[in-house]
Amino acid sequence: MQLWWLLVVACSVLISGNAKLIRLAGGAGNTGRVEVYHNGQWGTVCDDGWGLEEANVVCRQLGFESASWSRTMAHYGQGTGPILLDDVVCDGSETFLTQCSHSDTHDCQHTEDAGVDCYSVLNNVRLAGGGGNYGRVEVYYNGQWGTVCDDGWDLIDANVVCRQLGFESALESKSSAFYGQGSGTIVLDDVDCTGDEDSLDQCRHNGLEEHNCVHYEDAGVVCSNTPNTLLPTTDTPSSLLPTTGVWNNVRLAGGGGVLNNVRLAGGGGNYGRVEVYYNEQWGTVCDDGWDLNDAHVVCRQLGFESALEGNSNAMYGLGSGPIVLDDVDCTGDEHSLDQCRHNGLEEHNCVHYEDAGVVCSNTPSTLLPTTGYITEELTTLLLSTSYFTEALTTLLPSTKVPIRLWRWRVDILNTVRLAGGGGNYGRVEVYYKGQWGTVCDDLWDSDDANVVCRQLGFEFALEGNRNALYGQGSGPIVLDDVECTGDEDSLDQCRHNGLEEHNCGHHEDAGVVCQNILNTVRLAGGGGNYGRVEVYYKGQWGTVCDDWWDSDDANVVCRQLGFEFALEGNRYALYGQGSGPIVLDDVECTGDEDSLDQCRHNGLEEHNCGHHEDAGVVCQSNAKEIRLAGGAGNTGRVEVYHNGQWGTVCDDGWGIEEADVVCRQLGFESASWSRTKAHYGQGTGPILLDDVVCDGSETSLTQCSHSDTDNCQHTEDAGVDCYSVLNNVRLAGGGGNYGRVEVYYNGQWGTVCDDGWDLIDANVVCRQLGFDSALESKSSAFYGQGSGTIVLDDVDCTGDEDSLDQCGHAGLEEHNCGHHEDAGVVCQNTPNTLLPTTDTPSSLLPTTGVLNNVRLAGGGGNFGRVEVYYKGQWGTVCDDLWDSDDANVVCRQLGFEFALEGNRNALYGQGSGPIVLDDVECTGDEDSLDQCRHNGLEEHNCGHYEDAGVVCSNTPNTLLPTTDTPNTLLPTTGVLNNVRLAGGGGNYGRVEVYYNGQWGTVCDDGWDLIDANVVCRQLGFDSALEYNSNALYDQGSGPIVLDDVDCTGDEDSLDQCGHAGLEKHNCGHHEDAGVVCNSVLNNVRLAGGGGHYGRVEVYYKGQWGTVCDDLWDSDDANVVCRQLGFEFALEGNRDALYGQGSGPIVLDDVECTGDEDSLDQCRHNGLEEHNCGHYEDAGVVCSNTPSTLLPTTGYSTEALTTLLPSTNILNTVRLAGGGGNYGRVEVYYKGQWGTVCDDLWDSDDANVVCRQLGFEFALEGNRNALYGQGSGPIVLDDVECTGDEDSLDQCRHNGLEEHNCRHHEDAGVVCQNTPNTLLPTTDTPSSLLPTTGVLNNVRLAGGGGNYGRVEVYYNGQWGTVCDDGWDLIDANVVCRQLGFDSALEYNSNALYGQGSGPIMLDDVDCTGDEDSLDQCGHAGLEEHNCGHHEDAGVVCNSVLNNVRLAGGGGNYGRVEVYYNEQWGTVCDDGWDLNDAHVVCRQLGFESALEGNSNAMYGLGSGPIVLDDVDCTGDEHSLDQCRHAGLEEDNCDHFEDAGVVCRVFDNVRLAGGGGNYGRVEVHYNGQWGTVCDDGWDLNDAHVICRQLGFEFALEGNSNALYGQGSGPIVLDNVNCMGDEDSLDQCRHNGLEEHNCVHYEDAGVVCSNTPSTLLPTTGYITEELTTLLLSTSYFTEALTTLLPSTNILNTVRLAGGGGNYGRVEVYYKGQWGTVCDDLWDSDDANVVCRQLGFEFALEGNRNALYGQGSGPIVLDDVECTGGEDSLDQCRHNGLEEHNCRHHEDAGVVCQNTPNTLLPTTDTPSSLLPTTGVLNNVRLAGGGANYGRVEVYYNGQWGTVCDDGWDVTDANVVCRQLGFDSAKEGNSYALYGQGSGPIVLDDVDCTGDEDFLDQCGHAGLENHDCGHHEDAGVVCTVL
Repeated sequence: MQLWWLLVVACSVLISGNAKLIRLAGGAGNTGRVEVYHNGQWGTVCDDGWGLEEANVVCRQLGFESASWSRTMAHYGQGTGPILLDDVVCDGSETFLTQCSHSDTHDCQHTEDAGVDCYSVLNNVRLAGGGGNYGRVEVYYNGQWGTVCDDGWDLIDANVVCRQLGFESALESKSSAFYGQGSGTIVLDDVDCTGDEDSLDQCRHNGLEEHNCVHYEDAGVVCSNTPNTLLPTTDTPSSLLPTTGVWNNVRLAGGGGVLNNVRLAGGGGNYGRVEVYYNEQWGTVCDDGWDLNDAHVVCRQLGFESALEGNSNAMYGLGSGPIVLDDVDCTGDEHSLDQCRHNGLEEHNCVHYEDAGVVCSNTPSTLLPTTGYITEELTTLLLSTSYFTEALTTLLPSTKVPIRLWRWRVDILNTVRLAGGGGNYGRVEVYYKGQWGTVCDDLWDSDDANVVCRQLGFEFALEGNRNALYGQGSGPIVLDDVECTGDEDSLDQCRHNGLEEHNCGHHEDAGVVCQNILNTVRLAGGGGNYGRVEVYYKGQWGTVCDDWWDSDDANVVCRQLGFEFALEGNRYALYGQGSGPIVLDDVECTGDEDSLDQCRHNGLEEHNCGHHEDAGVVCQSNAKEIRLAGGAGNTGRVEVYHNGQWGTVCDDGWGIEEADVVCRQLGFESASWSRTKAHYGQGTGPILLDDVVCDGSETSLTQCSHSDTDNCQHTEDAGVDCYSVLNNVRLAGGGGNYGRVEVYYNGQWGTVCDDGWDLIDANVVCRQLGFDSALESKSSAFYGQGSGTIVLDDVDCTGDEDSLDQCGHAGLEEHNCGHHEDAGVVCQNTPNTLLPTTDTPSSLLPTTGVLNNVRLAGGGGNFGRVEVYYKGQWGTVCDDLWDSDDANVVCRQLGFEFALEGNRNALYGQGSGPIVLDDVECTGDEDSLDQCRHNGLEEHNCGHYEDAGVVCSNTPNTLLPTTDTPNTLLPTTGVLNNVRLAGGGGNYGRVEVYYNGQWGTVCDDGWDLIDANVVCRQLGFDSALEYNSNALYDQGSGPIVLDDVDCTGDEDSLDQCGHAGLEKHNCGHHEDAGVVCNSVLNNVRLAGGGGHYGRVEVYYKGQWGTVCDDLWDSDDANVVCRQLGFEFALEGNRDALYGQGSGPIVLDDVECTGDEDSLDQCRHNGLEEHNCGHYEDAGVVCSNTPSTLLPTTGYSTEALTTLLPSTNILNTVRLAGGGGNYGRVEVYYKGQWGTVCDDLWDSDDANVVCRQLGFEFALEGNRNALYGQGSGPIVLDDVECTGDEDSLDQCRHNGLEEHNCRHHEDAGVVCQNTPNTLLPTTDTPSSLLPTTGVLNNVRLAGGGGNYGRVEVYYNGQWGTVCDDGWDLIDANVVCRQLGFDSALEYNSNALYGQGSGPIMLDDVDCTGDEDSLDQCGHAGLEEHNCGHHEDAGVVCNSVLNNVRLAGGGGNYGRVEVYYNEQWGTVCDDGWDLNDAHVVCRQLGFESALEGNSNAMYGLGSGPIVLDDVDCTGDEHSLDQCRHAGLEEDNCDHFEDAGVVCRVFDNVRLAGGGGNYGRVEVHYNGQWGTVCDDGWDLNDAHVICRQLGFEFALEGNSNALYGQGSGPIVLDNVNCMGDEDSLDQCRHNGLEEHNCVHYEDAGVVCSNTPSTLLPTTGYITEELTTLLLSTSYFTEALTTLLPSTNILNTVRLAGGGGNYGRVEVYYKGQWGTVCDDLWDSDDANVVCRQLGFEFALEGNRNALYGQGSGPIVLDDVECTGGEDSLDQCRHNGLEEHNCRHHEDAGVVCQNTPNTLLPTTDTPSSLLPTTGVLNNVRLAGGGANYGRVEVYYNGQWGTVCDDGWDVTDANVVCRQLGFDSAKEGNSYALYGQGSGPIVLDDVDCTGDEDFLDQCGHAGLENHDCGHHEDAGVVCTVL
């Protein structure tokens, strides 16, 4: 049989060999003479009949997309071999040239050799990250831009790029991401060009996307500034444009429009004669057959949305060039004209009076090309007569060339200019229709300004201005409502209303201020005010040539440096020769310019100089040099330099204005303090200045009025505190106390390089943020790479600095780093109580605004009393002169768009701090309050009744009500922005946003914790605890406003997150999203009293504070008690009844209605706003009965996990499965106990657990479920504690219930047995602790894990309970409190020994419902009449931990239970399978196979613990079953009970076919084999029946089906043959063997399936590996499998070839997959399974229609690396909670995977043009074509004998279509080339697959390929 198979393969290879090899010779990589290989030599093709169709086939065969030209007459030279083909005629659909009709004889000479020009794969190249002629090399491939790796990159390679871009040559090749790192794929590596190539892909390289590089190796080039003189004279070089078609240069001539290679002539912007650019000239299109479909293609190609008309008869005049196209026949869907059918280029029978035209819709398409300009020909563009020279006229082509190619200076030919201002600022004007016009400022912002500035050659914009700041323009208003993202290359790529579509006047002309190119200048080689002039350009310092250098030029330099004027302009390198590039030459300044680059010059780096001509200056130096001494970097004594020495300044008249001048002169923004009386120590030099008086506008101190004589001593030396440049620091990419270090500089956040970064530096950052110190310093972008500038490098702190900029460093933005070196820190989690006195830590302040030190108090999120942070405390602003301009500044500083009101008279309550500002007078344009005029800091004549306030607009949130909606009318749930929580409580509920005048909901598609965090922060909470879906808080009733929300987590409001668009959704209200927020004051406790009564304290700002009793009543007390878990309050107490507190007074004038969920939801004065003393501290007495109405979302548990301070140590952790101080770690979460995964588990983690439980430290941290496997959820994974945390939840971890673990990885600990003496204080109320847990405030002593003396913790020590009245009910409460199910016994008389501490409780009287002992009735704490001989004890019902199997193997043995600190046995009296089930499940197995008696596994040696066990089978542990009592028995050890537990029932056959192969079993997470020792037919029978077959035909040995690679799981298997599964047979034990894999056992099963097929796993791995082998493809196999299409277990339905609803084949029918958790990873698996390379989308909500079969899979969780869906995690087959409206779908990448399967690959993994089973349609389209089936490793055809529409219906349904329209014959879609697989097909129409129909047999036929069958399927 195997020999026959080899013959078939050999024949198929010989047949397929007829497709001759092909190559191109005599040209470049994508052009050349066509040569084919035949009979051992290369030959040519004759050009008779040679055309574009034939060329297309050649190019596609060679891997190109298509041909651009067919060449004849030996265009690429004459060949020398035989002429192999002649009269070739292709229809264009062929895969190989030899499939075309042709003659093997010829009448040709080599002068007729045919050739082709193929479209180059990578002919679209650009330069990014640089300028017009330099930058990072990027190539366009696979729909995106990617980079080139610099391995081997040299000048020869750079030459090819530059020539491809239209430059003459390259000047330099750059490596190491010189122009920044790219972000796309790396397309090319190891590029090796000879230099003659036309494009990069013609050079040698590793292969597309084959590389070993990262983006810091991106290659770059510098091209010569002179363009290639061989460019087209009338248009942009095609090599610079995308190449999707023949003509990709589009322009509009004589009108407007966008641009590629088609234009409209003789008309207007959107209408005219159609002209195409061909053979270096413009030609026309003939109107034969011209219609609206053709016109649509032209208009869309030009950037319009559609065509209104298609015109003929030369309506717009006769053209004059060639007629390029005729008989154009477009479908309307093409992207360009050349994709339409036509006669051929310049093939026509027309004259110009038949020239075609169009009228395009006036609305431009939203899909504009990525290169395009607003302008027309630049030949009419006259920017400046001084620059419009003959040289420029001849240099530039007559039409627009890309900006970057022709940029000569700031504002030369970029179609945009700045008018009415200076070189880098002014009114924005664009050139349109032959004149300059303006841009309206509607929606104008910094993103728009950035685009303009970059288009002009600047790096970015400093400002975007409105209201015609630079004067009103006079031309047309060209653009309005411009909305740029900021990434565009030019304004016309931004969204806008349309050209000249506006509702504006020139008073709204927009302007910009751009960052100057050469605004960084320095003097080198001299002194402070003289030296060689150097400018910073392209990342290095360069010099200026002295040609034409004079005093005017020198004046510009000196003023740019801050001096008043120049004394000299020097030449001839007076201050030494520089070493960098010479940047400027022939500089000609008028003297009035602001910077050198505004002066006339030759161009950047255009010069004829050497460094001996470097220019210099001497600047006027009356501005004495200045410094700060005796302080830190930004503070100190003011000293000025004069006459060669430093001197001081006297403090007479010294104030904030003078200090401001000093600070600004030193480079700081302003001063925060003026210091007198030698605050920073006395100086020692002369006193140089006295009586200094500044008005604040001066640039240096010497410009202020002053006296050069003095009457002072050094005791009067003046000083300043300057605002630190970098005092705003944050942590990004991590959590609250850890992350990437970012500093705010120059208006944006930037990073710090990790060069030299250490713990000392990290300490400075952490202290600056308000933490006490740093725990770690991180490097190598540990918390992810930042995206802004790198601000600091080589940071070197001593550790005493207050901020980073006081440390040594390389200079601001001076670095040699990439973002992969971003530094990070981990700060100590306890904030420093000593916050800096000079400023607020930046982490606590808003990130918008200049000084980030303003807040609103006494109100809500967008309104309140204005407070500013000054001198270490918050102060107010007096309302004198307070108006809307002032309010606008505050609101903008806080991040709002503008102010709605400016309020006076302390509308939001009187503040309590200093009054910092008075008589504030803002213009409204300032960035912060301190930029406004005012009286001076703390200079005022006001009282707090005059405190100013504001109401800010809720913008920048775009989802807010309009400004005329009164703020007081908005719902007040939450903080009052534009979001609220409904259907829940104060901090949890359904998320609703206010939009279009009503509240709407948010759909839960993609909703996660990151999105929830944004909502909670927007509402004023710290963060989110949970995110909820499926309308957990009931369905909303308004519109669904947002869907597919995708936040990064840094946003301030939901509308800043990615989303589908406003009211764009595919949801119903059953998908409304919700959140649970971390409430600000939800941590409350009772102190100074008992468990249910005491002083009310709330946790705020890291400490406990009290509540003032003003207005305190029972409603307020009810809220506190319910918040603590009690049902209601009995009393609300006043006057510090439970003692005076010592912390801050947090709340006053509390007014609750009684229905609130927490105190902070009640009305009150504001946090820490009060007029009280601690003698007024409020208290409560709560009912002793806990509330049954706790939140259902886990709010009582999760919130406590993260919110309780470290004093509440013991509330959520227990040890299970062990003893008092050791066991499995379990945490209480969401109402149940869960485990901790042991990934990364170590002694630090164990220490935290043990200390949390009250022990001093841990002895061990255990792994691998040492104390048994838990049964609840796995709550924590990847726990990383430092060891200092107070509880596990303070450690780093993956997130709650985020893990990749199973219970065999449960972590455990052994704690040191002496309890920690530092236990919680007495004011930790028990009501705040979980009501179940091992060691909360009760423990068992003197006994074992579940029994002992009852002890409770009180007043800092453990005490006992007296046994007066002690009974089982009381014992039940103790056991439940400890986490056990119930009590087995209650003990008295100190059964477990006498305790030694106080007797805490007596006369305990529980009802049994209590959660803890202190809720029971009792005599009072320490009230008793007992001695320790009466200490009470309990025996608790042990839960699931103390059973093992002994004397056997892993899953079988003698049952032993742990009791009284030793292992004992179970007597077999009454022992049965039910009892065995309980044991096996308790051990973690699924069930028991047997219950054994008579000491089958040997006699035990310990006590007999249980007898007469009688389980129902549903119990969780043996002790829950009925039994005779502990150690109550009448047995001996020969009656010891045993069990055999079920280990595995997942078995497969590998290395063979469907019913035969190597036996493999799944054990311990992997597949292993079975050794053949003793292997026989009985063993094989068990396997085959287990797999669903009726019996076995053979049992094979000696690895007949190949050797396995996993463990050998079983050996010496000895089955009777009647067992249900292999693990019921006798064997050596799991993984106990003496074998190697050449002994792997196998089977051959009967072909008849059993009627008892397994109910799970039928889409199993058996099917995944089952190959279509001809040796077993028989009629019997047809009945064996669900269908004969063995591996067609997935298909796409309801869509098209590469998209649709995902369906899987299971139990004989197609079923769907539910979209719960469906994402791109899952979609990738489906698409790869179908033969595509990857998925473009994973769809939800039955996007492709609802399926009708069963829902087979739910909660699918793929990693993305699986080969098929059934390898992914899921709920189980047909286990779901879904309906068909949740059917999942995919869109697969349309290009099939180029790695096609070998012959043994199942057909379901192959690409098809239809839906993809093992049938496809070829030679046609998506729903029609030649029928081909996959058989024996290749595609074959179906003969049309008897073929009809019934047969066609089966094919179409198999492909996912509804039915067939036609069944075609006679090879209608071309003749196939493979075998003819089926003939005489006779279907009834009900079959699922073709091979289920009657037919003549596989490959039995009497047909030729001219009879190939085809179909046309109906499209759903």
